[in-house]
Amino acid sequence: MANRSVLGPFAGQLALVAPEAGPTRISIETMQLSDTQLTGALTLVDGGVDGTIALAGGGLDGTVALAPRGAGQGVDVDLQARNARFGGDTVLRVARADVEASGLLADGRTTFTGSATAAGLSYGTLFIGRLAAEGELDNGVGRVDASLSGRRSGRFVLDLNAAIRPERIAVAAQGEFAGRSISMPRRAVLTSLDNGGWQLAPTQLSYGDGAMVAAGSFGGGNLDFDFKLARMPLSLIDVVRPDTGLGGTVSGTVDYRAGANGLPSGEAKVKIEQLTRSGLVLTSRPVDVALVAQLTDTELAARAQLANADIQRGRIQARITGLPAQGMLLDRMREGSLFAQLRYRGAAESLWRLAALDTFDITGPIAIAADASGSLRDPTVRGSISGEALQLRSSLSGTNIRDIALRGQFRGSRLQLTRFAGTPVNGGSVMGSGIVDLRTLGEAVEGRILEIRGPTIDLRIAADNAQLLDTGGLSATVTGPLRIVSNGLGGTIAGRVRVNRASWTLGTASDDLRIPQIATREINAPANRAPQAAPSRPWRYLIDARATSRIDVDGMGLDSEWSADVILRGTTDDPRIGGSAEVVRGDYTFAGTRFELTRGEIEFDANLPVDPRLDIRAETERDGLTVEATVQGSATQPEIAFNSNPSLPEEELLARLLFGGSVTSLSATDALQLGAAVASLRGGGGLDPINQLRSAIGLDRLRIVSADPALGRGTGVALGKNFGRRFYAEIITDGRGYSATELEFRVTSWLSLLAAVSTVGRESLVAEISRDY
Repeated sequence: MANRSVLGPFAGQLALVAPEAGPTRISIETMQLSDTQLTGALTLVDGGVDGTIALAGGGLDGTVALAPRGAGQGVDVDLQARNARFGGDTVLRVARADVEASGLLADGRTTFTGSATAAGLSYGTLFIGRLAAEGELDNGVGRVDASLSGRRSGRFVLDLNAAIRPERIAVAAQGEFAGRSISMPRRAVLTSLDNGGWQLAPTQLSYGDGAMVAAGSFGGGNLDFDFKLARMPLSLIDVVRPDTGLGGTVSGTVDYRAGANGLPSGEAKVKIEQLTRSGLVLTSRPVDVALVAQLTDTELAARAQLANADIQRGRIQARITGLPAQGMLLDRMREGSLFAQLRYRGAAESLWRLAALDTFDITGPIAIAADASGSLRDPTVRGSISGEALQLRSSLSGTNIRDIALRGQFRGSRLQLTRFAGTPVNGGSVMGSGIVDLRTLGEAVEGRILEIRGPTIDLRIAADNAQLLDTGGLSATVTGPLRIVSNGLGGTIAGRVRVNRASWTLGTASDDLRIPQIATREINAPANRAPQAAPSRPWRYLIDARATSRIDVDGMGLDSEWSADVILRGTTDDPRIGGSAEVVRGDYTFAGTRFELTRGEIEFDANLPVDPRLDIRAETERDGLTVEATVQGSATQPEIAFNSNPSLPEEELLARLLFGGSVTSLSATDALQLGAAVASLRGGGGLDPINQLRSAIGLDRLRIVSADPALGRGTGVALGKNFGRRFYAEIITDGRGYSATELEFRVTSWLSLLAAVSTVGRESLVAEISRDY
């Protein structure tokens, strides 16, 4: 359980006792410092303060003891933190920490020794799994050694050593970050300056196969640093700004200065090789970038060239003038006067994936010419965008649209897509128009450190027989209007469509419903386990769909076609379906026996995970016996019942269905399968070797057939497979010379053509007509 900050308002009783003679005594009676209580008493005596303060609550427990010692004030600290939380704009959480320290504060000489161990420290996106440190200081001369491991975008392990003197501090580090080694061939040496600042001697930091040499000064109202880079991996930026996903190496020089007015200035001349950016599922195509930039108190100018094998032209240049004299650099840049140009002809993915937008991916050749003015806060963009043979794919919905032709104009901060048209993977068509507003692109989301805002999107689409959904066992080909809206933090897919064709496999979306969901609370979790990152924001569905037929529903024994009037709600992480569906035609298979559906209704509840209610009736005939099967209940836990005309007991009925004979004449193998079928029917989950084998080898039907002396056939097996929605083939063999092949072609829901060929010389071709009256 996390505790609130021990820093904050306090309340309690503080008594100052000043007797006529003797030392002054300060008594602390239950002083409350946020969630932490302070108790104890301090006495002012010759040479200092004597007494002990005890801390308890708020995640802290321990003592601070003060006592005169020699010619100075002695201090002894013994503190423990357990699930402590220290407030502020960014909360510091400490799962476990132990601190012991002892010191002497005296005129002209200060001595201090201490040690600390901690686990599970988190501050923003920095997580330290384990920390151990110790140090000592004697009259300003001493050392500090520390070892820590944790995670910030990538895992790190560091060993730090510092040698301290009043006028000089030397720091060395070695370790590993994101699988690459860190070392300091030339350690950082800081020397004090007369103005109160510090001078950093040339210091080399090696990371992976790259290196950086830094030198400069800071403090005393001055900041001046020079950096020389050689093949330095860009992934090291994650130490400063986590989870950028940047890849590649940078070489060149960077100078950065800030004078007495606090305004930064500098220049950069760098080359970035193989620049990439990775999102959750996509990585951009590597790009080489040559960048020159110069910053003064009032102006920023930059120019960059982009190149790879797929870029014919790539040039970006920008100038921001009139920078305000106050504020953070990024805020000043947003307020300055902007002039920028982009000229690009090449692969769309080389630019698109640098934004690390995983909602959908765009690939193919594209041409962009744009000029921007105004300001970064309120840009005015003029230009055009065009593309041929583009491809759009979405990992969220399974959408795949090819041969997209795109035309658009930049107006203000918006990209107005005047027309786009493409062909889905199934051969239909998609066309539409819309806007993409770049004003919000890259904005940090208030209160969320890792999340940045993408572009605002409003697209209107007309689909014609287009397969736009193919994910999670659910696919759909639709016709009708659709709208895609996003504020840069997720979005909504809405529409009112007619379903040309769809398929859904029962039992794939809610298998976890079979496992009881028990509310649990984890205790004694390892303190060095990093907290889970906040999930990305899913997209919402707001789709109404109707279909008169051609919705294929399979699984759980069903092989069927339905009509439906449904709504798709929920999110991409948790889709929900509401409405109902009715059977058009189909079969239901139980334990190898196929029944024809005569009634079927599926009711969906949009307020629950996808697990519809079934009401299905199916019939079959066997040896003058009419058998009716009913399936009711949920899709994941259906209740199955059988009855017959003339009426028979359940075991006898199943024996005749499975084996064509009475229960009294079954073999041991037949009896095993019958027992498994009865157990499955009654919810016992018994062994069902026939259906397990059928599923394993990919058949739609596998059954045991009884012997037929008239045909010269012994007890055998029948193996059946559907090819599409209309054609069914079955092979029957007894393994002793008899075999037969039966074919069925369903012309309509009531007319079928049947053909049979066997080894006993019997061939037939008949038409079967079935109607309900």
